Amino acid sequence: MTTYFSSSATTSSVRAGSAPASRWIGVGGTALVLAYAVFAALQIQVLNPLAAVPGSSLREISAAVGNTADTMGWGLMIVVLALGPLLAGTITSIGWRGRIPAAIMLAAMLGLLVLGAPAYFVASFPAGMTLADTFGIAGADHSPWAWVLHLVSLLALIAMALSAVIRASVRSIAPRRA
Repeated sequence: MTTYFSSSATTSSVRAGSAPASRWIGVGGTALVLAYAVFAALQIQVLNPLAAVPGSSLREISAAVGNTADTMGWGLMIVVLALGPLLAGTITSIGWRGRIPAAIMLAAMLGLLVLGAPAYFVASFPAGMTLADTFGIAGADHSPWAWVLHLVSLLALIAMALSAVIRASVRSIAPRRA
């Protein structure tokens, strides 16, 4: 006869044992998500404009943009890029109380890093279009540093897939209790 119900003692010990791991994953994941957002903002407002208009200082670029009716999209950028760290912090605070298993915490943090690439695209769109309109250039990324963001998101996606495969493999070969 197979028992599908576990006692509360087993559940609390599993929860207590995974709380420290979940906490560290949450704190580390939140730090990575925050670093991603800060680097994305640096890429959007500093690195890309300097690469898009070589030979010009950031002050000269800002003055040229200021002479037009365009803006560099600071408002949208801040809102979009702040969502990741806010979500990561919220998830971490819930996980700090031991309510999120380590595997779920890991998946959540990796998922936020994966979603960083589309968030970066949305956040950078106004600044890219402003540079394109002001200087008559393409609105795409001109700085090679954008690839760092895309690479981090891709690696997080690969890590999520590997984590799912490993968990499924462990479940399939783990001995079943009767």
